[in-house]
Amino acid sequence: MFGFGKKKKTDKKSGTAKKPEQVSLRDNGTSQSLAGDALRAQALANAKMARESIGEDTLDRIAAAMAKKQNSATEQAKRKIQEADAERVANEILSMIETRH
Repeated sequence: MFGFGKKKKTDKKSGTAKKPEQVSLRDNGTSQSLAGDALRAQALANAKMARESIGEDTLDRIAAAMAKKQNSATEQAKRKIQEADAERVANEILSMIETRH
């Protein structure tokens, strides 16, 4: 179930365990940069089509709603908790639980 006791695949010639092959994403930089440029161009074209089909006022309303949510009290509290010391947060929560009982 967890892979315990599974036999490792061995190389038939040397009898040693095979190492997994490592694939580098940077081996062929030229073709990847072309593919990356094409992907960026396609993403920009898709964004432009979406903007045209949705409309600027709808996008503005969505952006305003997202900004309002990001500045809400709940989101601000979440950011403060994430930035705070984990031990202090745990102690505060335990303290709140103890006061409830």
